[in-house]
Amino acid sequence: MVEHDQDDRWLTEETFQSEGFEGGIDFIYPAELLDYLESPANRPALILLNLNAQPFDGLDLIRQIRGTEGYEKVPLIVLSESALPENVLSSYAAGASSFIQKPASYNDTIFKIRSFINYWFHTVELPA
Repeated sequence: MVEHDQDDRWLTEETFQSEGFEGGIDFIYPAELLDYLESPANRPALILLNLNAQPFDGLDLIRQIRGTEGYEKVPLIVLSESALPENVLSSYAAGASSFIQKPASYNDTIFKIRSFINYWFHTVELPA
């Protein structure tokens, strides 16, 4: 997960743990993610990315991830405070698998995190 907001990181980690993903989420900066992805042994099951992943442009980061061999199809979920149509469209055009607007409330945030956990880990069939 690439996320600059400490509260969002904490809430996401707590929700993942409550859903049985103990120790299964790492929080890193954009440059660390790119370094991490260079090793085939470090293939994440899912990448969560804040569109405002400073100091990188989130769209450039998506394109770099998608351009990294072996990561073309790893689910990449964009999180953003804004769901402006141009942000949504440009995220998908860059290679995002999904775009989620960050909710304003605690309960809505937990609901959305649980929903995407259920979808990406229990519902969807992904290529090998």
